[in-house]
This record gives sequence, C-alpha cells and structure tokens, in this order.
Amino acid sequence: MLTLLSLAASLGGCKHQQAASVSVNGAANGSAQAKPVAVQTQAPVVTAGANGAGIPAGSTSTSNAITQAASVAAPPVSAANASKPKVVVSEKAETLVVAQHPFRFVSHLQRIEGTNEDTVDHWELRGANDRVIYQQSYPVSFQDGQFEDTVSIDAEAFNTQQGGGILIHGMDLPSAPDSGGWVQVFGYKYGRDKYGADESLFGPLAPPISIAGEFLGVEADPSMPSPVKNGAATITVMHDLLKFRLRTGTVDIVYPVLINWITGKLEPRMCNEMTSKGQVQRCSYPVMAEPARSTEVTFVRLYPEPDDGFTAKHVVVQPQSKVEYLEARASVGWGQDANSIAFGVDGDLWLKIRVDGKEGWIHGQEDFDAVGLPLVG
Repeated sequence: MLTLLSLAASLGGCKHQQAASVSVNGAANGSAQAKPVAVQTQAPVVTAGANGAGIPAGSTSTSNAITQAASVAAPPVSAANASKPKVVVSEKAETLVVAQHPFRFVSHLQRIEGTNEDTVDHWELRGANDRVIYQQSYPVSFQDGQFEDTVSIDAEAFNTQQGGGILIHGMDLPSAPDSGGWVQVFGYKYGRDKYGADESLFGPLAPPISIAGEFLGVEADPSMPSPVKNGAATITVMHDLLKFRLRTGTVDIVYPVLINWITGKLEPRMCNEMTSKGQVQRCSYPVMAEPARSTEVTFVRLYPEPDDGFTAKHVVVQPQSKVEYLEARASVGWGQDANSIAFGVDGDLWLKIRVDGKEGWIHGQEDFDAVGLPLVG
C-alpha cells in the first residue's frame, strides 16, 4: 500500500499544512507522500496596490520587488511563543505576464529584527484590477527566539507549445533529505484556444505536487498524439509536460506529469504492456544514475525483456567494465485529493543496462548492487 501522508510527516514536516491521506495500492519501494495545502482560497475581489498595467507582452517574469516595512500587524502566532522575538513585516510583489496579461504575485514576509531570517506567512496571486485569484496562509511559531520552521515561496511564468501559465514553488525548512518542496501550476483552461481571452478560465490546474526528488521544468510532450476522430467530431489533444526527477532508492527516473490544457487538469501518464504474466500497467522512463561501483568481480543476470518469464544470461562485471544505464520500466502510483498530489514507484522496477556492449534488463537489489546501485534512503 502506497500511503500518501501530509508533508508534515514526510517531506520535511510542514506543520503549516492541513493533513490529508490518499492510498495507492501496491507500493514496494517506500511511501510517496503528499504535500497538503494550507489555507487555500480562490478569493473574491480585493483591492490593494498597483495593478501591474503597462507590462510588455510575452510570457516572462518581471521582478518588481516592492518591500514595504511593516506598519501592518503580523498574523497571529502560536500561543507557545514565550520567547517571541521582535519581527518586521514586509511585502514583496512581482509581475508575471501570461498571454499578454499581467498577473501579480504578492508575498507577505516576517523577518526577525536584526537578522536575515524570514518566512512567508501569506501569498496571493492577483489578476486584473488586483483581483485575488488565489491565496494561501501559514501560521508562524517561534522557539528559543527563532522561527520554529520557515516557508519560502517563489513564482515564475512559463510558456509551452500548447499554453502557458504560472508555477508557484514552495519549500519548508527543516525538510526531509529527498524533499524538493512542492510546486503548483496555474493556467488557462483550453490552452491556446482561449489563451488569455477570459480571466475566469485562469486558475489552479491541480493541488500542489509534493516533490520526492527534484522538479526539472516544463516542456512540450514529444509523444503527443494527433487529433483523433470520434464519429463526426474531432477530439483535439493538447498536452505539455511537467518533468520530475523521482527517487526510487537505487536509480532515479524522469517522471512526466501531463498538463491537459483541454480539461485544465494535471494527469498521470498511463501505459500498458503485455508480459508472460498478462497485461501490466507500466511505462518506460529515462534514468539518472549515480553509481558507486564495486572493486570486486561480480555478475548480473541479464534478461532479454523486462520479464522474468524469459531466461536470463549471466554476465560477468569486472571493476573496469563499462556499464551504461539506459532506461527503466516501472509502474508509478499516483495519489490525489483536494489538497495534494504525490507519486512514487509502485512495485518492481526493471532497468535496462549495457555491460561491455551486452544489453539486457535487470531487476532485484542483488543485480542492482552488482552494477553499483545500492539501496539508499
């Protein structure tokens, strides 16, 4: 059972977030844990500050750092703050342009006076006339005159083949070693068909994604299918990709999340293939390896296909052997609720390698150890 817990228990103990649990059947390589979202609102109209008019066209980020020393009172803090230091409250704003429309990302910070230590207690994404599209708040607590934990948030505009939007990336400290924080995607539903035409179509495409590894960026989907016919109607397929470096404990895989511009949602990529045991749900993924090779002679069992119904050949691995890591086949479990998305390798992972020119597939920790991929974490 792949249990998706709150980030507070998993990727860094974010006590700011409301916990949520989702389960995905069949995980064998540990839990993938969800990053719940704190107080989230798609808010009504609010009036405040400049509206970012006159920003040039294009999907770019224009830094308009606005720092306002606080005459504004800080949000309430934990009752257990006997050692609460004096804090300075400030506001920072940045203009982000999507489809020639300016948006403002505004973050509210608290800083301990006389230090560089700060934390975000609230942020907002604003549209035309400073209308608040989305906002999120975090409680603040102290211990021994310092923040008990801190939150950092940044935002950037992006532009892809099919659409464009805004990425909000957050990180809580302290956090687990493999935590890459979380990322949330905002964009126009229907992509370029309605690109920028109606701000009411702009909003979050999904809850935040907990990153068990590293967020690599946004790019076009190289395998995007062509429009298909459904009777008299043509179904247009509009996908782009969010790419993540996903930890598995031995080798990392590059995992794509689909941005479906038609539905205005994020989706997992689904693949099926036939094996000697029947149809299984798994996809092929690029791999990223950091091997620690042995200085002793060993061997691996190379299968012609990622299927232990075939007969393996024993191949000797010398300390000086050239070992290449080519691709992985795995099922990735996806868990989603109203607050978070998380994913992780679900079950057996097969790795295609080349040893001194001989290609084949391996699985199981004994063979991974033989090619310098011990289990970590």
